[in-house]
Amino acid sequence: MQTPAYLTISVDDGHPLDMRTAELLDRHGLKATFYVPAANREHEVMAKKQVRELSRRFEMGGHTYNHLPLASLPDDQARAEIRDGKHWLEDVTGQPARAFCYPQGKFTARTVELVKKAGFLGARTCFFNRSELPRDLFRCGVSTHAYSHSAVIQVRHALLEANFKGVVDFFRVHKAARDWELHFQRAVAAVEREGGVAHLYFHSWEIDDMRDWAKLARAFEYAASRKELTRVTNGELFAICRSRQATDGSAAG
Repeated sequence: MQTPAYLTISVDDGHPLDMRTAELLDRHGLKATFYVPAANREHEVMAKKQVRELSRRFEMGGHTYNHLPLASLPDDQARAEIRDGKHWLEDVTGQPARAFCYPQGKFTARTVELVKKAGFLGARTCFFNRSELPRDLFRCGVSTHAYSHSAVIQVRHALLEANFKGVVDFFRVHKAARDWELHFQRAVAAVEREGGVAHLYFHSWEIDDMRDWAKLARAFEYAASRKELTRVTNGELFAICRSRQATDGSAAG
């Protein structure tokens, strides 16, 4: 059976500049998931009115309440962060939060269980250079971070997270591309050939810091031109993969 090809985009941290990102996404008819905490001591977050407005056009995903790295928290605090962030988001938007993203990409096996018990369908990590359909829906990687990392950083980051496939595919798929726009294009090309997921993720505040808005607009235009890819939110991707796994399990049984 041929592996289907998907395109998904995720935007982290709920910064007010997400409204600018949303305008670009709308312009190109793209879907995205915005991972939004209620508070963030590192950066400003959107007002509830803005979160509510975005939720009418895009998926909103859980990102804890205070954007704290869960791996360093006691279980009770981590559980509360996950649960309270989900409830806050659902209260603001009036919609279920199906997708979760680990703040700063930090999590443990225990964290994964807490996210599952909170009722999420799946969770996105910061495992770079991953374009296969996720098998573990609570350790879903991304193909491209919209930030131009050096090869040393790419490899070191992957090794620190035991993301060994990410190291291999940085060279096999991405040809060690440093420029994130080229890196994303190579991910898309690989997914068109082999199936899987071209998953672009970023922070709007980071795009602004790098003055990369024109580059982001080009990347969106390129993504919108790839008609072979089915556009999905992260939550839709998790639901699709869950259904495929259930079907495969039934067939095997």
